[in-house]
Amino acid sequence: MRENRLKIYYCVVAFVSILLTIFSAQAATNDEQSVEPRLLIKNWKTDSGSAVFFVKSQRLPMVDVAIDVDAGSRWDPSGLEGLASVVGRMLLKGHKSGEKIISEEQVGEFFVENSVIRAVNVSRDKASISLRFLNEPDVVESLGNFLGDVFTNPLFDESILARQKSRSSIALRESLTRPQQLALRNLWDKMYPEHPYGRSLTEQSLKNISRTELQTFFQRFWTPERITVSIVGDITEKQLRPFLRKLTSGESKQLKVKNEDNPETQKFQYKKMLPPVIYPSAETVTISHPAEQSHIWIGAPMLARHQIQDIFPFFVANYILGGSGFGSRLTTEVREKRGLSYSVFSGFSLLKQKGPFFIGLQTGKKSTALALKVVQETLTDFVKNGPNQIELEKAKTGLIGGFALKLDSNKKALMNLSQIAYYELPLDYLDEWVDRIAAVTREDVKRVLKTYFVSENMQTVIIGK
Repeated sequence: MRENRLKIYYCVVAFVSILLTIFSAQAATNDEQSVEPRLLIKNWKTDSGSAVFFVKSQRLPMVDVAIDVDAGSRWDPSGLEGLASVVGRMLLKGHKSGEKIISEEQVGEFFVENSVIRAVNVSRDKASISLRFLNEPDVVESLGNFLGDVFTNPLFDESILARQKSRSSIALRESLTRPQQLALRNLWDKMYPEHPYGRSLTEQSLKNISRTELQTFFQRFWTPERITVSIVGDITEKQLRPFLRKLTSGESKQLKVKNEDNPETQKFQYKKMLPPVIYPSAETVTISHPAEQSHIWIGAPMLARHQIQDIFPFFVANYILGGSGFGSRLTTEVREKRGLSYSVFSGFSLLKQKGPFFIGLQTGKKSTALALKVVQETLTDFVKNGPNQIELEKAKTGLIGGFALKLDSNKKALMNLSQIAYYELPLDYLDEWVDRIAAVTREDVKRVLKTYFVSENMQTVIIGK
């Protein structure tokens, strides 16, 4: 009965969501002066030290939660690359609740019975668990208790670990046959030669991962003070507090291991602080590959996520150079004028420490040298002279015009709230976003280009020549 009721409930929710989307679109069309979307953010800390960021949204009778933990792959010890990812994937594969063992199958059944949608992702900076569930009090309470047990006593079952490692090994071998993945792997290595951002999973590092290492990593990094919880949905702060208390207050008893006395973990160094990002000298790496086309990637470390003052001119600069598709300088020069590539683009990844800017394209093997030359000349000219006024205004108009789409659903609102929460951005970051883009001048763009785009730092990887 409960499952049927939930199915009906979801159908009604989906129907209402479609109607709301239609009405919202009509309202936006009819209203010449559209109102900028805003997130009214409340934030506090739990008794255990976890940061909480909450936006109440009555758009749907749902709650969306992002649990971000400062336990990304940058904390993998040398020789254990992939450990953070394995911990993240294993966390929802079984745990103890009191003296009772909750198996992997029972975990799956719990999420199905309570209609909870969940996903786990581990990036270089963080481990993230996303959840979507109905705002029914019994579901909220059950989920809080369940996650409290998960974060307190994960099992890290040996047989499941072996299965995960086998799958990862197969996926790794397959990825190393694909030119795009091969190029990115080598590019990160060249951009960050002395930093964990540049390290990648290997078959040997997978072999080194044991249950003891999972326990050690979990104990060190999955602690309440390293957890940030972002919530968007139709729920009250009063309902949230007991849910959060159960989620973040538990201390593991099962995982108490004297790591300093454990010979299995002594050979791996778990860092408390990470080294700064350095700028290596420019290098071009060419790797032979049977692919019909050459895959070219260019990149260098540029900006950290918290560098607000330079990020907005950087948004505009990237939009003009290659971030906007047709009309961008790279597309005009490489594709439209010379027909050297079907697609060429630029982008960047903002991380805790200086994240990379990159340019990517594919071209025929015979035109590799010419395509690379055109990209380099286009970038050099842009850095030297900056944008013209028409390019600047088009970029700002395009960015501002697309801003509303960043917040047109609870899921997107949660993604942006999670960024604000985890990277400690100002609470008015989104409120000021449009004004900050509008205020960018040609001089601002030229300043960030000349500050960050140093040709002596740019790394180039060519796969397939």
